[in-house]
Amino acid sequence: MKYKILIWGASSKTSIVLNMIQNGQIFDQKKQIKKGKAVLIVDPVLKKPNFDTKIFFLNKKEDFIKNINKSNSFIAGIGGAHGKARYLISKELIKKKLKALSLIHSTSYIDKTSVIGIGTQIMPNVVVHCNSKVGDFTVLNTSSTIDHECVIGYGVHIMGGASIAGRVKIGNYVTIGTNATILPDIKIEDGAFVGAGAVVTKNVKKNEIVVGNPAKFLKQNKHKVNLSYFK
Repeated sequence: MKYKILIWGASSKTSIVLNMIQNGQIFDQKKQIKKGKAVLIVDPVLKKPNFDTKIFFLNKKEDFIKNINKSNSFIAGIGGAHGKARYLISKELIKKKLKALSLIHSTSYIDKTSVIGIGTQIMPNVVVHCNSKVGDFTVLNTSSTIDHECVIGYGVHIMGGASIAGRVKIGNYVTIGTNATILPDIKIEDGAFVGAGAVVTKNVKKNEIVVGNPAKFLKQNKHKVNLSYFK
């Protein structure tokens, strides 16, 4: 099968995705893909990509409907704290009969006892230790570490340099900021946001934003997702 890839999003995250595709770091579940090419970039928000590319770009719904059959697979180039959007848009693309692909950098380490979901994006020097589970459409960014027996939900973003200690449970749509530290046995509920450099010493409730060392409640987190493109 030749993978003709649609990339959703046209900002800097997609430039990283394109680089990993060119370097052959794309996977269909556990199978590395040798024949994969980006053929479409879709972004309803931007008028043009934030980088130079010759790949066909579209942002209008009617053009998306007309051209989606040029692709048979996809990668969601949605980063930042937009995990809920990344997950729900990915589910809509699956309904369009596109196969979800993963990105796994060659310098990352994933223990063979750990389970990685579909549509994951695992960046350089990431470590996923033994008996851990990482949910669908989750991003593990550069040099982040997931220790033993952790459970990471879907649509999560563990940002660069973050350290997740053993037996931590992280819910869906959670964002863990750059260089944050989560101590062992902590539970972080759905939709929470842990600020950059924070040290989490106690459980974090649903949709809470916590910051500092030790991490303390700042305000409630809000998630915005627009699925009108698929209606």
